[in-house]
Amino acid sequence: MDTGHKFTESGYKNVSLLFVVIFGIVVLGFFKTYFGLFPTFNNVTTIQHIHGLLFTTWFVLLFVQPLLIRSGKYKAHRIIGRFTYVLVPCIIISIHFIAREAYLNAVAGHGPMPAILAGMYFPTYQIFDFFVLYLLAIINKNRTPYHMRYMIATSLAIAGAGLRRFFMHVFGMGGADAVLYGFLVPDLILVGLIVYDRIKGNNSRAYIIAFIILAVSHYGYYFIPQSALWQSVAGYFVRFF
Repeated sequence: MDTGHKFTESGYKNVSLLFVVIFGIVVLGFFKTYFGLFPTFNNVTTIQHIHGLLFTTWFVLLFVQPLLIRSGKYKAHRIIGRFTYVLVPCIIISIHFIAREAYLNAVAGHGPMPAILAGMYFPTYQIFDFFVLYLLAIINKNRTPYHMRYMIATSLAIAGAGLRRFFMHVFGMGGADAVLYGFLVPDLILVGLIVYDRIKGNNSRAYIIAFIILAVSHYGYYFIPQSALWQSVAGYFVRFF
């Protein structure tokens, strides 16, 4: 998040609250398996701690950065924005190691290999979507409206795992329904933001691009993981695990 331009869209002056809500849902989703285990964190691995810390840091930055813009602290905003050049690669690496850990546990549990390889779809699309949206935000760092919208989209790109668990643990949904609603919620939020921008006369192109990226990844879940191509490619990469 790196911009020196004054933020002028009054409709987004409280955008930090959106990040609080999204993060709150993620916390509830992971409460049973992570946050609720405080302070002992029994059976939680080091990589899970690192992963949780990095994601929490990302949401804290998403919350803080708009507040810095509102208060005119552009220098602090730019400094923190440059910090994300280190944070984002660390987040991506952590997702990789979480995927590796899940894969090795599934193999140790003697699960069917096609199902295990299909499960690798989740972390793969999450890494791709998050990185692409972040990259678009950085490319547009001097075009504040685009930059802000892509940053908002990054929060939706990485909320999926928490949303799925939220629907399972809070609403008692089965796995298939939780996955579907975990896809629908971020997509519908983006649709709502697109409609809001259209009503306000703002340029919603960034949201439309973000929606396309997420929708392709989300609904590709229903045919890509079981395809021969995915099974072959995923099978090749997990050999390095």
